[in-house]
Amino acid sequence: MTERRGYKWIAAEIERLDPYTDYEEIWKLSTCYYVNDFMMNFLYTTGFPHFILPPRGGETINRGGTGKLIRQQDKREKDTADHFWIWFERGPSNAQAQMSVETVNKIHAAIWKRMPGNFSKIEDFIYTMCWIGADMHRLRLRIGLPGYTRNQQIATHLYWYEIAKLMLSEVGPVHQEFPGDFDGMLEYMAKYEAVDWAHSPEGAASCEALLQQFSNRWFPKGFRWFGRNMILSMLDEPARRVHRLKKPDPVTVKLNELGLKAVLWSKEKVLPDPKITTPERHRRKAAARAGGRGSALKLAA
Repeated sequence: MTERRGYKWIAAEIERLDPYTDYEEIWKLSTCYYVNDFMMNFLYTTGFPHFILPPRGGETINRGGTGKLIRQQDKREKDTADHFWIWFERGPSNAQAQMSVETVNKIHAAIWKRMPGNFSKIEDFIYTMCWIGADMHRLRLRIGLPGYTRNQQIATHLYWYEIAKLMLSEVGPVHQEFPGDFDGMLEYMAKYEAVDWAHSPEGAASCEALLQQFSNRWFPKGFRWFGRNMILSMLDEPARRVHRLKKPDPVTVKLNELGLKAVLWSKEKVLPDPKITTPERHRRKAAARAGGRGSALKLAA
């Protein structure tokens, strides 16, 4: 899509499109313009404690303290974000996005060969995709903002159903069990989170690594407690319960909720809408750096 003019255009464009045919574009509009690198890291850090609610999840990513999430914290976040940016911007019908999902499938397959059974539960895949698709709707409602519009709900469901068609578990395709609509996605999440999952030391250690990565990346020494409290304030009860993560005091939680609400409201209602996606911004910065290096080499020669 070409760059658009106008101060506020994203919400109108989302509502102008047909969610049954333009679901990829609606998902892109809903994510790739407003979500920056900080927010993507925030979503990664709040998401993973939910993705590893079952003990097998913590075991899989921790791998006895040798997993990339433990040993290469920033690299693990960047690798995940890079895949998400490709999926979010290009959509499941795009060849590059399909290759990205295939890469993830191969990574999973390599792990399940070493840890048989850990990728055999289709419900883990479905829940993860439902969470990535629909949790922001739940979070928006929780902090006092409107949830997804009808167009966004329809598009979100269709988008993630198509992603599910590309995903493989240890026992085969997963999309047959994907919920039938957006409300079904919310119900699936609630049912999965209501399970009395056992506490896992590896899951808890993985959550600690996630908190460290986010806090260390975005906050200087002396203020990293703030980043930690931000994440702990936004986690849902099941993640805190299963991983035994202490909930901050009510005032801290409310302040963090109000802060997130203010940021999102300002982006959507006050500040000018971005004209380009965050991935496109990445590409332009990379091109500028490459051009600068090229100029420096020419001068040196």
